[in-house]
Amino acid sequence: MSDSRRERGPATLSEYRQKRDFGKTAEPEAGRASSPASGDGLRFVVQKHAASHLHYDLRLEMEGVMRSWAVPKGPSLDPDVRRLAMEVEDHPIAYNEFEGTIPEGEYGGGTVMLWDVGTYTPDDCESGESPEETVVRAYRKGKLSITFHGERLQGSFALVRTDSVEGGVRSKWLLIKQKDAEADSGVDVTEEVKTSVVSGRTMDEIAAGAGGKRVWQSNRSKPKLAGRSAKKRSSTEFPDLRPMLARTGTEIPASGDWVFEPKYDGIRVLAFATAEGVALVTRNGHDKSGQFPEVAEALSALVEDVGESLVLDGELVALDNGEIARFGALQARMHVRSAGRVRRLAEESPAAFVAFDILLRGTDVLVPQRWTERRGALEEVVATRETECVRLAQTSRNAEALIKRGRREGWEGVVAKRMDAPYRTAQRSADWLKLKLENRQELVVGGWTEPRKSRKFLGAILLGYYDANGKLVYAGHTGAGFTGALLEEMHRRLSRLERKTPPFTERPKTNERAHWTTPKVVVEVKFNEWTRDGKLRQPVFIGIRDDKDPTEVVREDLAARVDRSAGDGKRPDGVGDHEKAAPETPTSLRILEIRERSGEGKLRVGGGSLPITSLEKVFYPETGHAKGDLFLYYARMAEHILPWMKDRPLVLKRFPNGVAGESFYQQTAPDPVPTGVRVDTLEVEGKAQRRLVGGTLATLLYTIQLGAISYDPWHSRVTDLSTADYTVLDLDPGPGVDFQQVVAVARWVKEEMDELGLHGAVKTSGSTGLHIYLPLPRGVPLDAATLVAQIIATRVARKHPKQATVERMTKKRPRGTIYVDYLQNILGKTVAGVYAARAKDRPMVSTPLSWDELTDQLDIGAFTVDTVPARVATVGDLWSPALARPNDLRRLRAD
Repeated sequence: MSDSRRERGPATLSEYRQKRDFGKTAEPEAGRASSPASGDGLRFVVQKHAASHLHYDLRLEMEGVMRSWAVPKGPSLDPDVRRLAMEVEDHPIAYNEFEGTIPEGEYGGGTVMLWDVGTYTPDDCESGESPEETVVRAYRKGKLSITFHGERLQGSFALVRTDSVEGGVRSKWLLIKQKDAEADSGVDVTEEVKTSVVSGRTMDEIAAGAGGKRVWQSNRSKPKLAGRSAKKRSSTEFPDLRPMLARTGTEIPASGDWVFEPKYDGIRVLAFATAEGVALVTRNGHDKSGQFPEVAEALSALVEDVGESLVLDGELVALDNGEIARFGALQARMHVRSAGRVRRLAEESPAAFVAFDILLRGTDVLVPQRWTERRGALEEVVATRETECVRLAQTSRNAEALIKRGRREGWEGVVAKRMDAPYRTAQRSADWLKLKLENRQELVVGGWTEPRKSRKFLGAILLGYYDANGKLVYAGHTGAGFTGALLEEMHRRLSRLERKTPPFTERPKTNERAHWTTPKVVVEVKFNEWTRDGKLRQPVFIGIRDDKDPTEVVREDLAARVDRSAGDGKRPDGVGDHEKAAPETPTSLRILEIRERSGEGKLRVGGGSLPITSLEKVFYPETGHAKGDLFLYYARMAEHILPWMKDRPLVLKRFPNGVAGESFYQQTAPDPVPTGVRVDTLEVEGKAQRRLVGGTLATLLYTIQLGAISYDPWHSRVTDLSTADYTVLDLDPGPGVDFQQVVAVARWVKEEMDELGLHGAVKTSGSTGLHIYLPLPRGVPLDAATLVAQIIATRVARKHPKQATVERMTKKRPRGTIYVDYLQNILGKTVAGVYAARAKDRPMVSTPLSWDELTDQLDIGAFTVDTVPARVATVGDLWSPALARPNDLRRLRAD
């Protein structure tokens, strides 16, 4: 086999080095090939490269390098277009930041533009695999299915090898956009986007040296929303800000200090505005500044006048002769990408940004301040600088007068805001209440019907909402409210998502032939009322809501039940404000309904019906937290817990009468168990045992119904009980040892890990200690996992004998020491799982931390079932990313 067709071996940069003279080219010299993946995911970059011929270079982070493909025509958003991608030599990760000119005569001589940057994730991970392991496995097989989270490329793409060379340097591949919400056959993205994503320069400007020959942007940052990047970069480091959400109210708050605003009928966005650019980021992470350039330009002018960067919360609204119009008027502009058409529509159908909150001014984060203080800061910024395109939201203390005006002018509703409340980022809080003046509802489209007679494209759309069990309930259909253009647009969207079976819980009866779709398109309708059988009466289409997540669409008049007592900020059961700050799921809403009704009922989970009882029973006498509070907590946190329970046997410690009552351990599973609860028969020490095995929501909630408080999983999985995919160090303080000493020992553990070239994650135990986990490659024997922990523990105890010990016998441990326990890795041993509640005086939670949080000021009592869901909504899940990359144990040496 020739050199150009040789098999791809381990990641290497030797060919990259051989082809370049770094004394002549400004390209980065190759560094080590083991640079780690970023914490936010695997990186990708697309560089536009005018060498001997114009092409685009796609680079994917993999095995410490950027695997690279030359794509002659560049990426396409059309699923029917297949683009040739020729694999070329690996590049260093530092190349992700290179933009400039390679001298003529040098390899690749010509102009290089940073056309797109971001992260990517595999579409399907096998159990126990890290994202990078999945990507490497798929690459070697010659078929990658990945989702880009970029500035310009979004959604799923396939990269398929077409020749028989396994990873050959000159392998031929095809780059294909897969059918999803980001696909668009009507746009040539390489023609539409011709500037650098970082510097904003054209190829000619880069070639001419305008703005600098080489752009190193490693110190740049960009605003982030819900794990996705806004599309304009900024030199300001924004905190992770996401919109605060309102609950649906049923009446004007009866007490407390409240202010009232019109509910503007538009697109909710956070405006990230700096001197370098503006991003108008919707709730689901899409930047609308490209569709509304006049608004972006007006915000840029505002920032220039203020002299500081801003993050404003508000609504993009349509204008009609200078007055705010209804949402339907925005429809023609929401999805346009052609620059020429965008400009024409900006003149024909102008829009504005109505600001109703301010989250950041310069380096001042205003989120913790009361609404009154934030409003004062907002008025200082906007009130004297209002323009046609940037406006200040109206407010009133007189709810009745504002509602009367709203009914007269046809508003959607009024929003009530508690004046002493902080801004609760990413939370749906009863500190803000939506008071509707007309019946409007967001719904998910699950299909469409064939058109009749002269009507084109489709007859009606079939609508639904998600119930408390996460099932899509049919709510009716509508064909009213569409223009011809909207009918065509809707048909184009839905036809891409067509499927063979209906997504609804029951098959709707239709007069015309029905087509079924995957439920990804959200629309808004207005209607007269809900009928007794749960259908919409006379619904009329208002518009497509691509700023909303389909899975969050519930029937709002039912979800509003949790707000009945919102007037005084307390629930009837006296639990308090912590529920109002927590993110709700369909299951948690159902639990709330059961608790408010009788405390007993059934949950539809896991394909079965799970009975739950005694939700009112107090489990924590000191704080008054009840069994129902544990159900709610685990329902809200399930998406972060279930992956770490999956396929692992569970040890139950049951507290039928709460933490003050008697408790007992249960190893074997009850017989029978409800449908959806997983039970496996395992061979343990020569004996067959029926064990509860984690991984499903039904199993998790069933353990709480049995009286368990924490979940305690084995470190091995049922697929191979003799191996582990992580190892644990349990820092257990002796009597009288303060928590600051535990923190100090944890820092020393981290120092030893760093010295050994290892990495891991830390969490509170939910009691008085800390747990440190180190991710391992698949198939590591339990003995080896224990040895890894023992090596680290022994090194710490040897260097710090007065503070740390590995002595197993309690009586022999030196007083005042921390026991660095490495023996919890033995088969069948457990520690409390991540995000597990604990059976202590207070409902504390075993909570992941960043290493930077290990300070003497760390308060482990702050992490409870009341606070952790809101913390995760704000800072994200710190656990899974920290354990995604296995340690290379070849670098470990026992000394």
